[in-house]
Amino acid sequence: MRFSTGAKATILAATAALALSACATDSEAGASASASATAESAPQVGTIVADVNTLTGCETFGGVWSGGKVAGADVIAGWEFTCDVDGDGVAETTLSIYNATDDLEADLANVEAAHADAAVLRGDHYLVATTDTSHIASLENEGVEVLRELAAS
Repeated sequence: MRFSTGAKATILAATAALALSACATDSEAGASASASATAESAPQVGTIVADVNTLTGCETFGGVWSGGKVAGADVIAGWEFTCDVDGDGVAETTLSIYNATDDLEADLANVEAAHADAAVLRGDHYLVATTDTSHIASLENEGVEVLRELAAS
């Protein structure tokens, strides 16, 4: 079977178009999968804040829960919230939320140094520094990892 020059060109063009469309589909699928992975790994800030606030009982027992997004040249955490249990202006618990696990790991020594007298706990995308034993117990009961125990007084 012999193909004319025109038929050969048409077959070649169709094959090239098919190959290019397959490459474009793979690229789009890869980009979509990459975007999905990034979105899935981002911290669920609202959920973390609500869970920690509820577990500590900060507002439930008359404490003041405050904070939000933070920024600055030396700031690694994306969000920081505090709980002042007794209204004396001194936060007994600090919640720091990170965009990535690497950021959390990079900031761990800073959190430990800034809260030298506090226990430090780690959850998914967040650290909690607290001097309140009930906060430690509540968080630990929910599987939050204790990195540093509260110093015995």
